Amino acid sequence: MPAAPPAQSGKRAPPKLDLRAFQSSTPTTPRRNFPRHLVDTHMHLWTHEQLATGSVKWPTNEGGLPQLVGPHELAAYGAVVNGGIKLVGGGKSEFRGVVFHDDDDVDGSKGGWDAALSEVDSVCSAALDSTVPLLALVPWAPVHHGRAALALFQSRLLALPSLQALAERLGYAPVKSFRYLLQDSPPGFFQSDSFVDGLKWLGENGYAFDMTLDVTHEETGRTRVLEDAIDAIERVRVGQEGAQQTVFILDHCAKPPLTADPSYPPAASLTAYIAALYQLALLPNVYLKLSALLDSADRETVAAAFAEFSSGEYRRKRKDGAYDRLRSRIGAVLEPAVEAFGESRILSAAWAFEMQLYLDCLTGLGLEGDALDALFEGNARVAYKLGGGAAAT
Repeated sequence: MPAAPPAQSGKRAPPKLDLRAFQSSTPTTPRRNFPRHLVDTHMHLWTHEQLATGSVKWPTNEGGLPQLVGPHELAAYGAVVNGGIKLVGGGKSEFRGVVFHDDDDVDGSKGGWDAALSEVDSVCSAALDSTVPLLALVPWAPVHHGRAALALFQSRLLALPSLQALAERLGYAPVKSFRYLLQDSPPGFFQSDSFVDGLKWLGENGYAFDMTLDVTHEETGRTRVLEDAIDAIERVRVGQEGAQQTVFILDHCAKPPLTADPSYPPAASLTAYIAALYQLALLPNVYLKLSALLDSADRETVAAAFAEFSSGEYRRKRKDGAYDRLRSRIGAVLEPAVEAFGESRILSAAWAFEMQLYLDCLTGLGLEGDALDALFEGNARVAYKLGGGAAAT
């Protein structure tokens, strides 16, 4: 019988393993990087008549975007929505409705109460003849005069036949919030006793308040306006409990500085702005709205980025491209904003170009699926008490 071959030294061949051992037992669900539904939470409208009479002065082509030229009526807005929604997130989202805000020049602080009431009447009448879902109204109100003036203004507002007809169609009262333009007000203006009293009245009567602030405004002391807002909200909160707490919605993210590319260390203005955001986020029932951030950037960069978006060039994600530079600037604000306010206290309002910028920034931060649904619809339903959204945490 022949001897067995000598044992060979060295490495042994690896065992043959079933490759299925390296596969996950549960299939991986693909990431959803678009919201199922969209609600536009900040829309302005103006008519031929308002332009002709000079009631509306700010929408001009002088140093601005061509989109602001001419009338902005509800029928035209509907056409923009139908086209714009196909350009956002691969066209997979469904438009659910819009929240109207009064125009910054047609308000009771300049034209008397009749001007503000006439604007609401015009919008409600247009909504009754339109297929565009108008979900809520945010009119001007004399908040600065306190509760007595607000109660009187409310009685005149709710008596408008067109508003009553719209409420009947919707099945609820569409006035959900009020606003008073604060970005041009002197420092401390909305900390007065009468203004705080008016803000308390809003919460007691189930209304929110849309805060229009601007940290780039020279006369209000830049981020001083956010410090004033923190103080005012803290004063409003005294004695307010539960459902009577006034909800505050910071429109346009308080218009942060977006004219320069992000740097390290960050610019002092951006650092001060972010620090104030964190302080505001500590207060309950305060929301941040992503809207009109393009107005805070320089026109040249916005125009070049829009050209890349229109041509589809932005999809190449060129680091030297205007779209990517603009996205980086917005992202430098959105990252700390999301960290401060979380996924349940940020609202979105924009269309096509600007909304795609927000979506790219948010998905770049790792947000997806349900979080995007909340940011682009659900949080708006909670903040404006529209129903159909989960409660904010």
